[in-house]
Amino acid sequence: MAELSTNLRWPAVEGIISDLDGVVYRGKTPILDAVKTFNNWQAQGLPFCFVTNNSTHTPDDVMRKLGGFGLRIEPRNVVTSAITTAELIRANYPNLNRIYVIGAPSLVAAIATVDLEVTDRSPQVVVMGLDRLISHEKMRTAVNAILGGAVFIGTNPDLLLPTEDGFEPGAGAALAAVAAATQTKPIIVGKPEVHMIETALSRLGTSRQSTIMIGDQIATDIQAGKRAGLLSVLVTTGVPPKQDPMLIPPDFMVSSLTELKFEIRLSQSGAQQ
Repeated sequence: MAELSTNLRWPAVEGIISDLDGVVYRGKTPILDAVKTFNNWQAQGLPFCFVTNNSTHTPDDVMRKLGGFGLRIEPRNVVTSAITTAELIRANYPNLNRIYVIGAPSLVAAIATVDLEVTDRSPQVVVMGLDRLISHEKMRTAVNAILGGAVFIGTNPDLLLPTEDGFEPGAGAALAAVAAATQTKPIIVGKPEVHMIETALSRLGTSRQSTIMIGDQIATDIQAGKRAGLLSVLVTTGVPPKQDPMLIPPDFMVSSLTELKFEIRLSQSGAQQ
């Protein structure tokens, strides 16, 4: 795995796509170096967009949270797995309207916002995100629906989420249990898939060759960035990296975003912060 060198010739950078949990904050605690770096990029006019697998927050939630850390953004600077999941169902399954949701209120709201019915009555689609109130009964309903032919969708496969004092099970932990019970592989919306990355690129208006992906997890953030054709940077402030020869490694690994030094090239079509 390559480490950042100050002598390396970086491409001129027009935009940043970044994860949140483990990069900008851990739980309720900001990662101060990261907040400082994003503020510096913003002051220089470098556009960025956050992509989060966490389906428990809305873009407005993220805006308020980052504002409390001293980083001012707009809701359009955030792409969530909840909103992307709702858009994917509406676009790819136009004839399926009854959705059973295991997840936070933000995921339920995102599904309902696109005029889909959230119900446990003969659901045609099962959507699973992070649900801190998950129960055996919820999982039983999901299992029976999937065994009955419902489409099985997961907002993300994250097994761990960084917190201020350690880690907690992510949505992927419960997703894996239902997948094992039904012997059905879920459709994944969030990273490592590229759906959110593509949305972020369209919002930024920058080219792949001059956009950087930043994340703390090789299995999700880095894979999504590399699959989308972006230069990818792993920052070691979140989930500890694990070597896996089956995964595409990051281009660079840093311990702090303050180590990132590159020429900024402002794009005429880039998003304004």
